[in-house]
Amino acid sequence: MNKKICTVIHRRDLNNVGDISANPLQYFLKNDEYNLVDIDAIYSKEIDWSRPVIIGGGGLIANQFFGDVLRDLTESPDKMAILEIGNRYWQHSSTANASVRDEFFMKLNHLIHEYVSKLEQNRSPRIIWGAGHNGEYQKKIKGHLDYPNYFRLFDMIGIRDYAQPYEWVPCASCMHPAFQKKYPVKNKAIWFEHKKQLLKTSDFGSYPIPRCVNSGNNMDQTIEILGSADIILTNSYHGAYWGTLLKRKVIVVEPWSSKFNAMKYKPYFLNKGEYWEDIIHSVPSYENALDDCIDTTKTYWNKVKSLL
Repeated sequence: MNKKICTVIHRRDLNNVGDISANPLQYFLKNDEYNLVDIDAIYSKEIDWSRPVIIGGGGLIANQFFGDVLRDLTESPDKMAILEIGNRYWQHSSTANASVRDEFFMKLNHLIHEYVSKLEQNRSPRIIWGAGHNGEYQKKIKGHLDYPNYFRLFDMIGIRDYAQPYEWVPCASCMHPAFQKKYPVKNKAIWFEHKKQLLKTSDFGSYPIPRCVNSGNNMDQTIEILGSADIILTNSYHGAYWGTLLKRKVIVVEPWSSKFNAMKYKPYFLNKGEYWEDIIHSVPSYENALDDCIDTTKTYWNKVKSLL
């Protein structure tokens, strides 16, 4: 059986349509051409580390649930193993053996350095594609969001956060065929809620409108629902992103994560005490967002191909 050319690692909650749609390679390669691994399960899966690894999309950066997983992905298991050898010092020895021990570790450290260098030359590429910041929400960003120092160890970095120190690459779900269809507006507005962040909708408006959540895995149905409304009220990142791609007016209600801080096409942020009916004249829509995201994604794919 032929080896698959690379591995994609991202969050794969099979009951979250945003997670399912965020794997970037599904829009460019056949399913049998690459491996797909849930970031929640990387320590229990057999991964071919000799092949390129793509991390993203999804809110994987500064995410308390994933800790140092991204950092671990920058290193090969072989390199980590050889460094661990260097950390295993003699636990017990007599003082008479001290000089022998010091001589041994001096030579061992030289040997480790030599072979770590060789392993680094053979390391397969590590690529971030469309991952985004997902820490605590900040009402105002002073400068940039904070990204970990180990990012410099990746071979290519494309993040969905705009105007940050790295190349902007939107979530690849913009490539889904559902965005090429036209959807008649049937509702003035709808609620599209994150399944783990349900809202008390009466705090933000009295007008009765349909409600749905981001559960499930049917992307076509989800986009059809979002496209049925002129105004989308949401606390879901993908609800806001997809509504923007559909050229609808998007209102993010009580933003709760830094993932909302650096969206290129900014939605209107609605806080408790405000009614959405009172501010709809201030809510923008973006005619060119879909074309921009598709063009940027295709450009990044051409760069990624050079490393596969």
